[in-house]
Parts: sequence; C-alpha cells; structure tokens
Amino acid sequence: MALRTIRVKIKSVDEALDDAIDVMRAIKSRKRVGKRSGGYFESLEAVRAALTEKRLALLRLIREREPASVAQLARMAKRDFKAVYRDVAALRELGLVRIAASRRGVPSRLRSDATEIVLRITV
Repeated sequence: MALRTIRVKIKSVDEALDDAIDVMRAIKSRKRVGKRSGGYFESLEAVRAALTEKRLALLRLIREREPASVAQLARMAKRDFKAVYRDVAALRELGLVRIAASRRGVPSRLRSDATEIVLRITV
C-alpha cells in the first residue's frame, strides 16, 4: 500500500473563491488544470472541529485493523454506530478514508493510507 500525505490548508473564504475563479479562467482559456486534493478550512478552529480526537482515533483503528464495515469499526471503538458513521463520512469527505467495494458492489473494508496530515496556514 502506497502511503501518502494529506494537505489540510487554512484559507479565508475570499482566498478560496479567488482560487476557484483562477481555475475557471484557466478552463475557459483551455489551459490544463492540475488535480488538487486535500481539505481547506477557514480557521484553525474549523480544523480542530473536523479532526477531533475521536475521529483521529477512528483513523488509527482503520489503519491498524482495516475493519470490514462501519458497524465493525463502531464495535472496535466501542462507540455508537450513528456517531461513527457520521465521523467516517467526515473523514471520507476530507480524503482521509476510503471504502473499498466488495465483488458484489457492496461497500466493505474501510482503508486509510494517510500517514501524515500537513497544515498550511495562510496569514
């Protein structure tokens, strides 16, 4: 499994909109636009709200034990299924967790190859 770094950047809403406008202008002028991944937040408080201790603990469990489902992860973490489901969805949205599909197309095996979360703060 290839390990990767997830970049979490802190930008103001105005900076994020300026970046979006730059990308749209590049697309309009038929310039190639590179793929960007990672999460953007408006403040360090927003990062703390997204990457809570419980979510980081789930991320560790996913990396170490590769649970077959969210239900199994909830049992491993000894937490309520609904809360774990919400946390996994948030981690997935940030690109920290992926769900590998089984042969029948049913989601199974939670995985994470993120080993480092880098915060870049714009001042």
